[in-house]
Amino acid sequence: MSQQTYKSASRRYWRAFIPIMAIYLIATLAGTYYLNTFETEPITLQVAIAIACTLPIIGFLTIMIRYFLETDEYNRLIQLKGFSIGSAVTLGGIFLFGFLQMFDVIGYVEVFWFGPFAFVAYGVATYLLGGRQCL
Repeated sequence: MSQQTYKSASRRYWRAFIPIMAIYLIATLAGTYYLNTFETEPITLQVAIAIACTLPIIGFLTIMIRYFLETDEYNRLIQLKGFSIGSAVTLGGIFLFGFLQMFDVIGYVEVFWFGPFAFVAYGVATYLLGGRQCL
């Protein structure tokens, strides 16, 4: 990927981010609503909707990586450090919850919530590292 100005990379990021998040929102809400119309949900439909909800997230991660690679070295360093720290914090949380469950300290924890937690941890880490200067 060629390096672009921060402004053009940011504009390109937002042009891709808005539609992909709209697709994610529609897939999640419509899929959930449609599944609730069945008395017993067909497993193949559940799998199809789960995949339809996951694909935009994979697209978003691709957009994030493209954005990292298109910006200058300073912003790239801040973003990648924040992503690394957020990932490490999330992985630590996954291990902690896993061991707490294994030793019967806590009950079942939905694995899904680690995804949003990872994005929050990434955002906070990036901000604290100086990402606020890259806005």
